[in-house]
Amino acid sequence: MMLMTLCETGTRGLIAAVFGPAVKAESDYARELTSHLTPDMLLLADRAFDGNELLAAITRQGAQFLVRCTSTRRPPVLAVLPDGSYLTRIGSLSLRVIEAEVQARTLDGGTFGDTYRLLTTLTDHRADPPARLMRLYHERWGATRSRTSLSELPEGGRQLLSTG
Repeated sequence: MMLMTLCETGTRGLIAAVFGPAVKAESDYARELTSHLTPDMLLLADRAFDGNELLAAITRQGAQFLVRCTSTRRPPVLAVLPDGSYLTRIGSLSLRVIEAEVQARTLDGGTFGDTYRLLTTLTDHRADPPARLMRLYHERWGATRSRTSLSELPEGGRQLLSTG
């Protein structure tokens, strides 16, 4: 059995859930949840959710997204922005890509890290600087750990959502 939820990242409010046999892919269940998205929402999702069809379904609902790419996906650089992020095109979508090194410290004092590549419909680098979007993406991790969670952006009042 597989359970896929759409939840808010601050109050841990559950918006919708679908479940079924594990023979279907996570992205199939995620597509079923897109009908619950609204134009005031920003969807936060991990690298299993960067497929062209799913991203298009999210934008058809009018929602924005901030989704981590799989490590093998390297979208073309169409224009580099002053903050180091860049514009790209995936399918019919004009998107922005933010690349960031993420480092974490282990309990024994060691460190590990990776480069994250985030795709977003938030293309204005002045309104949505990379550091702010990385902090938002980090909130998705909290929602994934608890499986339900919700928060609002201080500016703009958009709901932050997570799949997981």
